[in-house]
Amino acid sequence: MENVFKKNHMKTLQTILFLAIILLNINLSYSQKIKELTYEPLDNEFIDLKRTLAEIGRTDDQRSIDLCLIGLDKFKDMSVRNNLIYWNLSFHYASLEQYDKCFEILKQGQKEGLFYYTRTGSRAFPSYLVELENLEGYEAFIEQNTALREEASKTTETEYMIQLPDDYNENTKYPLIIIMHGGIGDIRSMQYNYISKKLNSDFIVAYFQGSNISGSFSRRFAREDWQGEIKQGYKQIISKYPVDTSNIILAGPSAGAYRSLVLGLNNEIPAMGLLLSFTVNPRVWDSTLYIKSAERGLKVALLCGENDWAIQQQKKLGYWLDKYGIKNRFVVFPEEGHGFPENWPYYLDTSLEFILMEDL
Repeated sequence: MENVFKKNHMKTLQTILFLAIILLNINLSYSQKIKELTYEPLDNEFIDLKRTLAEIGRTDDQRSIDLCLIGLDKFKDMSVRNNLIYWNLSFHYASLEQYDKCFEILKQGQKEGLFYYTRTGSRAFPSYLVELENLEGYEAFIEQNTALREEASKTTETEYMIQLPDDYNENTKYPLIIIMHGGIGDIRSMQYNYISKKLNSDFIVAYFQGSNISGSFSRRFAREDWQGEIKQGYKQIISKYPVDTSNIILAGPSAGAYRSLVLGLNNEIPAMGLLLSFTVNPRVWDSTLYIKSAERGLKVALLCGENDWAIQQQKKLGYWLDKYGIKNRFVVFPEEGHGFPENWPYYLDTSLEFILMEDL
């Protein structure tokens, strides 16, 4: 009888140990999917150049090209060089139909180790690719671009970077804003798009970028795991930094706004506010989620362009926010499309103030 008891006891211990090992492995493998990056401030000179290029826009391609070439001689940071080479010079050369120069600048970047977000076929992106197809060396260029992307994808993971307030005090609790990029993006681009006096002075800011690599400094969130990864990152942040967990805001442009909506309405992260810029695919149409969110006191700033291709869905979202009692600020920018409006920092700061303002 004693031997039977010992055997059963041993089996029970073995089962418990086996389950513990499985859970430990799951937690370890899961935690390895998300990583905190060391904070890197923006280059003020490049901020000024980006503003100048934005002001010029498409009205003066040649001047934009000249400024970008000067920038290439000055800036050695690869994220800056990628921005100048791919997102500026290649498009400006193509706009002037100087496709040979467009191709040459792309190849120069590739020699430096850059690879680009591209899409071939009937929905080619960039659209100028169809003009490069007949140039000598195009197929080899595309093959190398694919090889570089596949190599980079072998070691990728979801990442976030923390920006602390200017006068940070570890004994003070701060509001936290989690910012997720759109369909394609990265931490660097969000830093430039969310320059704000209020964020700099009052918030702990967490910039998240997805694990799927589309190009150099071009990320996408995984289709299936992104919610769990963001939640894991949130838990890491509040365990390490002095976060006021009663003041959490989720934010992002385009698909980043959609992700904020999903996480916020489902209360997967206990957000008190959502700051949604030109959101896409707001497919969350369960009235119960809206009613419960209103009861929790969720507030939403919804910022859209009147010429955005997603404006009808955005209007429907605004209607649902009103219908189910979620306090919201719905701003539609005249003649603006799927992008940030002029004087965006003003609307960013006033939206933050709206969300944080105590209700009378």
